[in-house]
Amino acid sequence: MWFFNQVPNHFPKGTGKFIPGVTDVMLDYERSGIFMRFYYPSNAKIRIQSDYSNWIPAMPDYDYIVGLSNVAMMPPFLINLAWLRSGKIKIPAEYGAKLLEGDELIKVIVFSHGLGALRSFYSSIAAELASRGYLVAVVEHRDESACHTYYYESTAAAAAKKKTSIPFKKVSLGPGHLEARKKQVIYRKDEILQTVDFFVRLNAGTVPHNVMDDVPNAQRSEFSLEDLVGRIDVKNISLAGHSFGAATALLALSERPELKCGILLDPWMFPIKGLRLDKKVNQPLLFINTETFHIDSNVRAMSQFWREDDSNRQMFTINKSTHENQTDSVLIAGYWLNWFMKKIDPKLALKINNALMLKHLNLYTGGEEATTDIEKFLSENEQHFTAGLTLPWA
Repeated sequence: MWFFNQVPNHFPKGTGKFIPGVTDVMLDYERSGIFMRFYYPSNAKIRIQSDYSNWIPAMPDYDYIVGLSNVAMMPPFLINLAWLRSGKIKIPAEYGAKLLEGDELIKVIVFSHGLGALRSFYSSIAAELASRGYLVAVVEHRDESACHTYYYESTAAAAAKKKTSIPFKKVSLGPGHLEARKKQVIYRKDEILQTVDFFVRLNAGTVPHNVMDDVPNAQRSEFSLEDLVGRIDVKNISLAGHSFGAATALLALSERPELKCGILLDPWMFPIKGLRLDKKVNQPLLFINTETFHIDSNVRAMSQFWREDDSNRQMFTINKSTHENQTDSVLIAGYWLNWFMKKIDPKLALKINNALMLKHLNLYTGGEEATTDIEKFLSENEQHFTAGLTLPWA
């Protein structure tokens, strides 16, 4: 029957020549390990047209709905209602697809999520980058800034799907707020750098056990970490992050000059206040900001990293956009910030964001993916974004 073959509601498909694969990787049976989601160019040869069985929901499970409700301070049923209304929207990427075969090295982007987010909150960005040949590793942080996360304490716990949860921690404003956020951003930075070191060791042949391989899963997976041995372009690893994640990326870049470049989406500069990272970060930086997120103090902090006469430091503002435009939430539940403001179409904002990222990556990591379509798109839509230091939102 025709209704068995209906295309599920999904985020925008990648526009590159590769079909994205997606899988979860967890290292070590302890809290200090790393948990991340990979989006990568897969070995699939044809476009997905009729088989959507390997697409996965953007929300991993109900625990994350509860977690998001804690972050938003809403009853879980309201978050769940938005999730159900979206048709349990899916990620247009093949779960567990085999990594793209070949001799070419794969460029890696390690991504740090924002406060109250999770590893699947940026699928529309990561899947697009994967379709263009990049491997994006979105770390789900365990500093209690994720809306929810977890780990397995043993092989037996993984086999029984017995998770040890790490809930979101609310941090009050006022005395002690900056100290608490600095503690978190340092923890997050360490996770990002552990991830970078993992890729370097993996490329050299040290293949760790993926705990997620011990978890029963009805979906078949052909992904193997071993396929990445000798395939990672370790000289061109980049960092990216959103909000709290952008501050995390800056702190990590300050400690690792060998990292190629940084992409900072709506950076929340408060957690790194007073660290004077502008004296320590020398890599090319791209800031992509939304119109309504930045107050005076945040703009002043960003301005320390931006120089108008330095082509290696670029900043753009997507006009009529809000902080959620760089997450998947706006595609699930619609706009919920700045209700009375006329806003840009969220899919257009997303395309602009991704095009600016790809242009930057191609320039600084030596990407071989053709970018003619990106340049054309940005030229045709230049009225929707502004170059230069972002203005404070009044």
